[in-house]
Amino acid sequence: MKVPLIPEALLEPVVAEEPAAEEPAAKPLDESCFYIQVSAKHLIFASSVFKRILTGGWKESITYLQKGSVEVTAESWDIEALLILLRAIHGKYYEIPRKLTLEMLAKVAVIADYYECNEALYIMKDIWINNLEENIPATYSRDLVLWLWVSWFFQLPSQFEATTSTVMSLSENVIHAWGLPISDKVIGLMNKRREEAINNLVILLHQTREAFISRSRGCNFECSSMMYGALTIQMQSSDLLSPKPEAPFPNLNYKYLTQNVLSFTSPRWSVPPIEHFRGYATTYTHECSNSSFTSLFADLKDYIGGLELNSIDSF
Repeated sequence: MKVPLIPEALLEPVVAEEPAAEEPAAKPLDESCFYIQVSAKHLIFASSVFKRILTGGWKESITYLQKGSVEVTAESWDIEALLILLRAIHGKYYEIPRKLTLEMLAKVAVIADYYECNEALYIMKDIWINNLEENIPATYSRDLVLWLWVSWFFQLPSQFEATTSTVMSLSENVIHAWGLPISDKVIGLMNKRREEAINNLVILLHQTREAFISRSRGCNFECSSMMYGALTIQMQSSDLLSPKPEAPFPNLNYKYLTQNVLSFTSPRWSVPPIEHFRGYATTYTHECSNSSFTSLFADLKDYIGGLELNSIDSF
């Protein structure tokens, strides 16, 4: 993809002319190669990257200053996404689609981030976001990753918080940027929050188990013994007992882990019969606040709270 920079903008692919018969035949253009005429002045104004290329002493800037035009090669970009960005830079908003797919929006954002011209898309941001058909998914998927990038690039507070919450809650391994230019600080914070949440849950389970051993939990010997046994069995079957899970907690999904703990079966047993004054003996099912896992772990939530966009820089 080659981008000739000339004073006038013609934001359409240019078809190369056939060489004259007496001239040597030019090397055929690759089918994936496009020539786009754009305005150097617009690019310099909108993009700090193009400003450095065209005025910073590079070979392109020397050619541009000498000839008034220069050819800059841009590789690997989606042609449609690049044209959308270039039209925005040149103020040709009437030629820009009002509705983009999530994937196309992510592609446009990647190119804008690379050329450091975020402000060129400011006018279109709300239009595109409001017209998106894809909602933030509740499952760990490619669309979730794209939403993470889009919400970060366009600085969308509610979407960013929801997306980071889902990513942290559902990730089973160390979180990466998936090749997208997401801030290292964001990735680092998500990994830190995920590890803290899983570690706190594991600690809670082991501390609760130790409390039953020491009998600081349980209203009597039978209560402590029954709950200790039930908790130990279910922690072991869930691979949470020995060896004790450690950071970075591979193959552990916080949401699933929490839901599993909340579904632990509480044992049921009856207290010895009590003889009433009329001679009747009644058996009671034992119930106390320490004999129910639902009660013990009532404060657990099966999600990790998302990151707040405006607080990222404070970390």
